[in-house]
Amino acid sequence: MTAYTAMSSDRFQDLSIRLTHLGTHLLHYVQEQRSGQEQEGIDPSSLIDLEQEIEKCLNALEHQTYEVAVIAAMKAGKSTLLNAVIGADVLASESEACTVCRTEVRHVKPGATPYLQEYRVGEQEPTSIAKGEAEQI
Repeated sequence: MTAYTAMSSDRFQDLSIRLTHLGTHLLHYVQEQRSGQEQEGIDPSSLIDLEQEIEKCLNALEHQTYEVAVIAAMKAGKSTLLNAVIGADVLASESEACTVCRTEVRHVKPGATPYLQEYRVGEQEPTSIAKGEAEQI
């Protein structure tokens, strides 16, 4: 039997911020060390490799995505389940059938304006259909 520990949206966000902060400080430290080695005429190639790995990890942390398929009958609780996983009520769960088609939920950075897009048949890119306060969308 496997035990699962639930992590709240706030804890997850806090951990992500702390990891990003730590990784950024580590990157700056490695860059300073590399600069010092270059000034002393020492080959900094190992630090350059480490710098690139840290940058790759920071980029992956910033753009981390999850693809989840939830399939069930209408009104079976798909949106309610996904809202619980996300940690916020971002999908309509009582009135409209919003998860009857492909639905993407993305993090909106603080200060950014939330928007709603839909994928239309035959089109590769989504079309914007609403922009503004999250509660209005």
